[in-house]
Amino acid sequence: MTNYKNPFDYFDYQKFFSAVELPTAAGSNEKAINASKKNLEAYAGASKAIFEGFNAFAKKQVDILNVAITSAKDATADLSAGKPQDTAVKSIELTKKSIEDAQANVSDLVKIYEKTATETFEILNKRTLDSLSELKTVVADTNNKASAPASSAKK
Repeated sequence: MTNYKNPFDYFDYQKFFSAVELPTAAGSNEKAINASKKNLEAYAGASKAIFEGFNAFAKKQVDILNVAITSAKDATADLSAGKPQDTAVKSIELTKKSIEDAQANVSDLVKIYEKTATETFEILNKRTLDSLSELKTVVADTNNKASAPASSAKK
């Protein structure tokens, strides 16, 4: 039997966080709520872009599978009817075509993936930059309000 003891039991986080008072500026709660709302909207937009990208990716994969099945069926029919010499030539041509088709399919899938990643990155990057600008404004406002009473006290 082991005597396991949680190393964090000695510290009461609830008391700590209730005792800590973070500095706030007038109206900063409203700004924080608006910033959180904008963050959630950006996450929703990014999630939508990802969903649409994965959906397009899956549809393309289904199309590729359907074309592959049809091609295999046609190739089997072509190869089964004919002379052995013709069959060898047709087999080589089909192999070449299937390799070219596979390369085109991979290229199409990569384009879908790149488009999805780019859209998602742009949405989240824009929100991150906007958020930093908003934070800069809040800090500047807080500094201005903090220095205003000090300068009026000197008069």
